[in-house]
Amino acid sequence: MLKAVIFDLDGVLSDSVGRDIAITVAAYKKFGYSITKSAQPLVIGRHPADRIAFFAEEFDIPEEKQRLIVEEEKRLYRELWDTTSKLFPNVKETLDTFKSKGTMLALATTSTRDSVKRFLQKFRLEGYFKVVLTREDVSERKPNPKIYIKARNELGYNPDEIIVVEDTEIGVSAAKSAGLKCVAIPNKYTKKQDFSKADYVLESIGELFKII
Repeated sequence: MLKAVIFDLDGVLSDSVGRDIAITVAAYKKFGYSITKSAQPLVIGRHPADRIAFFAEEFDIPEEKQRLIVEEEKRLYRELWDTTSKLFPNVKETLDTFKSKGTMLALATTSTRDSVKRFLQKFRLEGYFKVVLTREDVSERKPNPKIYIKARNELGYNPDEIIVVEDTEIGVSAAKSAGLKCVAIPNKYTKKQDFSKADYVLESIGELFKII
């Protein structure tokens, strides 16, 4: 019997992937590097500190400039967050339904604690999640499973009583490596990724109740 649902944030609850790609492209362009459309999927689901390693090798970016690019991404993110953050359709209704059924909810994201706090406040979602884990809570980020292992342990349920909701291939991989069932809900930016490891693949968050 399902007792808990763990949600990723960006790309699952927050319709933010397009904005984050645009920020990354702009930050690299400022320093003379062009991220092609074919390379943009490498941005999705990865923290700036993770993807800089790939692009630094690809473009032979000096260490000092790497730091400046990451700082520029962070600056643009802070500048644009308030005006560009929005929920996917049916998110609030889905969370309300789970809450009314007594299902425990958790949030496990590579976003910072500060941005998660702002997100919960902006959309009045404080109190919905029993467990909230951010990038500061684990030493390694997805696809490493640590964040989902920690969420599982803090919820206190058996793995077969928990399901994860993700939008990226690396997120699904992290959930499955943690021994959890996983629902993939691809968005227009991740729909071409490999979701063969997912237990279910849905088109929208509103479809969760078809399988739960």
